[in-house]
Amino acid sequence: MTSIRHSKRTAARWAAALLAPALAVTALASCSGGSEPSADEPVTIDFWGWVPGLEDLVAQWNDENDDIQVSFHRMTGDDGQKVEAAVDAGQGPDLVQLSTHGLPEYVITERVVDITDYVSEYADDYTPASWAAVSFDGRVFGVPQGIGPAGTMYRTDIFAEYGIEFPETWDDYLDAARTLKAANPDLYIANLSPGEIGQWSQEIQQAESSWYGIDGDSWTVGVNDEGSQLVAERWQTLLDEGLVTTELMWTPEYWALVNSGKIATITYAAWFPSILAENAADLAGKWSVAPMPTNAGSENSGDSGGAAVVVLKNTKNAEAAAKFAAWLNGSDDTQEALITVGGLFPSTENGLASPALLQESEFYGGQTVNEVFIDAAKNTPDTWVEGPNYGTIQTALLDEFAKVVAGQQTFLEALDVAQAAGIADLKSRGLSVEE
Repeated sequence: MTSIRHSKRTAARWAAALLAPALAVTALASCSGGSEPSADEPVTIDFWGWVPGLEDLVAQWNDENDDIQVSFHRMTGDDGQKVEAAVDAGQGPDLVQLSTHGLPEYVITERVVDITDYVSEYADDYTPASWAAVSFDGRVFGVPQGIGPAGTMYRTDIFAEYGIEFPETWDDYLDAARTLKAANPDLYIANLSPGEIGQWSQEIQQAESSWYGIDGDSWTVGVNDEGSQLVAERWQTLLDEGLVTTELMWTPEYWALVNSGKIATITYAAWFPSILAENAADLAGKWSVAPMPTNAGSENSGDSGGAAVVVLKNTKNAEAAAKFAAWLNGSDDTQEALITVGGLFPSTENGLASPALLQESEFYGGQTVNEVFIDAAKNTPDTWVEGPNYGTIQTALLDEFAKVVAGQQTFLEALDVAQAAGIADLKSRGLSVEE
């Protein structure tokens, strides 16, 4: 296990000496973090986001809050990079949507504001895992907005044809994979995509492992830790025994495999069932959703990641911005719209209890599939810790996974290579790495 030293006091000071230099001013430069209020004028804050339907929710807020008005910009294309450049140049909006995987980088570069004093009272309103994703060193740097709890979509007709019960554990899953393959050599339990990190990370979290952790004054890095090795050995067995296909996900070749009936299961996040229904419409009534198989002795599920709304450092109105973010993501008034229009799977307890989630699906034989994902959200451990160079490690892993699929190395070897690459990158950024 390798550790990276950081400050005890707040996560915003972990790498204060390593602040990124200001980037060139972009088209965002005119956006100066909202207006300062006068005695006769309301506070105005600028919010950038991508979730469908946010315009209507912003309008609702503005109608109900004369003292705080929100101006909304819909993010497209490279707007995320523009936000970074603008903030570094002293500009930028007050609020922005952000993947939780990218939040530590914003904390380290001091692009975000510590909003603990404004939102900590809402911690119990969110799932433990989602709140942990926005919390560092006991401080809070965002309000969770949507999560990706995992479940397994499976072909009920295929399992019935071969007399196999859907597996409850990963050990049973391997047995089912072998049974299917023996009965029909053209049938595979799943597709193992070497380019889809979410399907890997959801099993890592299920195993209560994490690429990062915090130990006293240090970061810890565990890309090749015990839980990751468990997942690697599982995938290696599936690959070595020819029990999975290895097409890149989202390609025409992948969907051809799905539609031809050669893939019996797909394990992924709560947003995937609708995508499957859109791309395999002719298979309506042949799929169902079950909890993802569990590790022996555990009821844990997993999650592939979510998003948050964060307050950026150049704001003049951090408290007002945090108040709006808390309302947007956690209010009873917003949950139905975020689910039905925004397409989010909620990170809040009131969202998980919303009737808007409990819609029957014709494609899945009338099943209320979100019941599976609600249970998964409640059974996701809060052990995953976001870290400072997630993107670097992700890229390294995917590069090495491609070599595994090509037969050039094993998954365990890939983990070691990615671990070393992550450490080297952190050192190149000037972070102190203890080995």
